[in-house]
Amino acid sequence: MFEILLSPDAWVALLTLTFLEIVLGIDNIIFISIAAGKLADGDRKKQLT
Repeated sequence: MFEILLSPDAWVALLTLTFLEIVLGIDNIIFISIAAGKLADGDRKKQLT
């Protein structure tokens, strides 16, 4: 059952997926910041909370 943890392919896949999750998370933060920056002041506070 735990043989997969010894496989280098599994570790490469895990590291690749982790890297992609981090990059896409940062991308989402940037997109939300840009979108929220275009809102009016009253709406901006409501959307960011």
